[in-house]
Amino acid sequence: MYIRGRKPLTQLGLILGVLLVLRVAFLFIAPWGLHGDEAQYWAWSQAPAFGYFSKPPMIAWVIGATTALFGHAEWAVRLSAPFLHVATTLMIFLAARRFFNDRTAFWAALIYVLMPAVWLSSFIMSTDAALLLCWATALHGWACLRDGGGWGRVLQLGIALGLGLLSKYAMAFMVPVLCCAVLFDAPSRKALLGVRGVIVTLIAAALLAPNLIWNAAHEFATISHTAENANLGQDLFNPEEVIQFWIDQFGVFGIVPFPMLLLALWAALKARLPAPAKWIAVLAALPLLAITLEALLSRANANWAVTAYIAGPILVALWATQTPRRVSWLKWGLIAQTTLVLAIGGIAMSEKTVDAVGLTNAVKRLRAWPETAEAVIAKLALDDYAYVAADNRLVFYDLNYYGIDDKKLAMWSLNASPAHHASLTRALPDTDAAVLILSQHHNFESYFRADFETLTPLDPIEITLGPGKTRVLKTWRGTGYKRTSREDRT
Repeated sequence: MYIRGRKPLTQLGLILGVLLVLRVAFLFIAPWGLHGDEAQYWAWSQAPAFGYFSKPPMIAWVIGATTALFGHAEWAVRLSAPFLHVATTLMIFLAARRFFNDRTAFWAALIYVLMPAVWLSSFIMSTDAALLLCWATALHGWACLRDGGGWGRVLQLGIALGLGLLSKYAMAFMVPVLCCAVLFDAPSRKALLGVRGVIVTLIAAALLAPNLIWNAAHEFATISHTAENANLGQDLFNPEEVIQFWIDQFGVFGIVPFPMLLLALWAALKARLPAPAKWIAVLAALPLLAITLEALLSRANANWAVTAYIAGPILVALWATQTPRRVSWLKWGLIAQTTLVLAIGGIAMSEKTVDAVGLTNAVKRLRAWPETAEAVIAKLALDDYAYVAADNRLVFYDLNYYGIDDKKLAMWSLNASPAHHASLTRALPDTDAAVLILSQHHNFESYFRADFETLTPLDPIEITLGPGKTRVLKTWRGTGYKRTSREDRT
């Protein structure tokens, strides 16, 4: 923890070094396979593009870089995650130091790197890792520009915004805050109102443009998918979703840091924190409020407001360092949650330990995909199948990663319009040849009978995933496939 008289960046560097070694070691030692989403991102990385159905391209580019250097093992797919979070931590430190002081910067960096969500995100490959680095870099660029920074910081802000949008469209949450700051914050107005602001905008737009062009060529697939995630066609009043979302934030940010964030936001609202805390507070509050509204109207995943947790640690650190008691609460809160996370990580190092403590269900989607692929290959050897078709995106991508022939593996289409990247790019074509059908969804048989001229049931594939857990894929032999023209199947 923070020791007076020693350079805070040196202290932080030692802590980050230890954490990085632990997190990279876990990637090599842990026995877990890729989740379907990770396998999907890996598949994207094998076909570089400026866009994909559900996400902008940055995650595919990052995975492509690490796997080009180190091969395609699971650890290589995930390798960039812990390094990206370390870089984000350093940018938070630099931004907080520029806005406030060394002590606030140290605690802000520590809060971030010890967040439960950052621990988890350091062991998986998700879009959040690159997004958060871009967000923190943009925040630092803005802090420097408010403080008289030159054209290098203009480039930094514009590039960070553009690359952030190429990582995840949630980067857009920063744009209205910057616009309001230009209008109402004198240092920001001086720094960005005029040619510099135009240059920032042009750089960000130029970086995003290829993705927009890709979207235009693919019926705006990513943008449409992002909008559809809001799911506003259903019941528009869901208070239980709001409650669940806010409960989840304790697990994302931390049991003690999250209530501290709420207190710090209140203090900033009441102008009890030094300037420019109000702008840090807005950056933290906007994603939380926006996703709360989305939860009320539809639903929200726990990580959808993750951009709040770049400014959030800075605000908590600023508020906590006002009194020794608050620092003590923060310190012990971080120690407690880190102890808990390390204990869970120790358990997760072994499949036997996970099973022994009853956490099999939590990791079932990460297990036995090589065995599943082998069972599918054995089925394919029993007949002259032209294709093997999956009805589930995650199953498709895991089988794709774990060895099913790309020329044979296809995605059966539930409806005529693509629902994801696999149905956009690897849809099962109309064919009279035999198709091995794999069904994760056990209520689709009537749809298969509508799409195939003949449908013969086969023995299911059953793979043990641990005590009481089995992966069951129903299988059929189908011929005479014609893709549906319907749009109403669910």
